[in-house]
Amino acid sequence: MGRLLQIRVSAWTFSEDEVRKSWPSLWKLAWQDSDAIPKKGVLELAKAVFDAVRAGLIPKDKADKLRAKADEAEDLRFEIEGALAARDPKGADRLSYQLEDRLDELEDIAVNF
Repeated sequence: MGRLLQIRVSAWTFSEDEVRKSWPSLWKLAWQDSDAIPKKGVLELAKAVFDAVRAGLIPKDKADKLRAKADEAEDLRFEIEGALAARDPKGADRLSYQLEDRLDELEDIAVNF
């Protein structure tokens, strides 16, 4: 990094529509009637599902089915943030595939609700 120029490694979702199409049941579960949420990307969805499960924002029977995978997704989200903070884009990239796999697994559960 320069004296004035800051270098950052970051991750963002290129298309929120693709997130909605990829995980429609999770999208609805986490963000139904939530137009006020400004960013609805992959990382935000993982956090929203975790929060919904842990905070009791969804019925307990549904939360119980999602809990283990939601915990794993949240752990991966934190690992991605850690890799980005450590300027490790390869590590973050590897973890991003794992996070998307976890969201796929959560979608497979949520589609039955």
